[in-house]
Amino acid sequence: MRVLHVTPYFAPAFGYGGPPRSVLGLCRALQQTGVAVRVFTTTANGADELPSSTAEADQYDGVPVRYFPRAFPRRFFGAAGLRAALDAATRDYDLLHIHGLWNLPAWIAARYARSVGMPYVLSPRGMLQPGALALRRVRKQIAYPTVERRNLTGAALLHATSAAEAQALAQQQFGVKIVTVPNGVELPPDEQPARGSFRQKLGLTQPSDAPLIVFLGRVHPIKRLDLLAAAFDRVRVVGPRAHLAIAGPSEAAYRRSIEPLFSDARDHVHWIGEVDEAQKWSLLGDADVLVLCSASENFGMSVAEAMAAGVPVVVTRTCPWEDVERHACGVWVASDPDAIARGIVTIIDNPSWAKEMGARGRALIRDRYSWTAVAHAMADCYAGVARRRIASAATP
Repeated sequence: MRVLHVTPYFAPAFGYGGPPRSVLGLCRALQQTGVAVRVFTTTANGADELPSSTAEADQYDGVPVRYFPRAFPRRFFGAAGLRAALDAATRDYDLLHIHGLWNLPAWIAARYARSVGMPYVLSPRGMLQPGALALRRVRKQIAYPTVERRNLTGAALLHATSAAEAQALAQQQFGVKIVTVPNGVELPPDEQPARGSFRQKLGLTQPSDAPLIVFLGRVHPIKRLDLLAAAFDRVRVVGPRAHLAIAGPSEAAYRRSIEPLFSDARDHVHWIGEVDEAQKWSLLGDADVLVLCSASENFGMSVAEAMAAGVPVVVTRTCPWEDVERHACGVWVASDPDAIARGIVTIIDNPSWAKEMGARGRALIRDRYSWTAVAHAMADCYAGVARRRIASAATP
């Protein structure tokens, strides 16, 4: 099986959040199952640009990838030369896997695939969730009936990463089969820094056991850091020693607008910025609890990574993590500052219970969210699309 992936951004453009990491992880794992993959993407990398590629393509972490120069309109990730490259390359592939909505590479790839009769799998990556649709609503209201719905209904398969996303897709009645395959999660490296090393960087040495609450993700309106700020104020009423670490890139200077909400606790709030892999695992290794209270998530990679590191989590019900409640790996709460604060306090006030939660979370990720299991499930989906294509071609 040979699959060409098309995505508006790809590793190492990790400032765009989870999708660049999850597409990279999927492609690497697919290669281990025997699926040949290649990625077409753009040079987008936030304020910077990645180097463009030659036709022979580059590699990133063993995955063949071609980076196309961004072109007008840049805000929609225009990609110079993508259409011609698809025409030259698709004869070598069995299907396309398109990632994301509301971007030109996806539109070009879907339209091209339909024009030549090539099946494509489309992963909306949460971009049809209510919270995501609320951002730049007018623009999406124009693009959906004119372009996006046709791309969705023309897919051979729609891929959701959670049951909640699958349900949201089903409600749209696209008439296309929907499969749920979660994102995979990398496990922490075997050799980890000693616990306390990241706390030292933050200056949390007196006292060294001060509770450390972590947010890991983009500093972006959809992440509802306003809820986290209000919840942290409540936490500090009963736990004045608690500290909060906010790790992740800031989009469109959003930090400047949200930071004043944390002003009452400024001495206990640490804005870390974007972290690399080693720093991420070091931070999680020192965390007492991770919090995610996004308005919308199709998966929520930071939750899975925290559980992989044995960290209990507090997640709002706007995020698709029923497993947290089902497997008692943390608490799944209402999207409300009081509920979030109660969840945090319950965990940091009960260290033995928190340790048990962390152990259950680690086991859950190992058993259900390994990249090996995810890649095999996705490869089966690809094979099903290929079989249907062959059966359709054979039908007179």
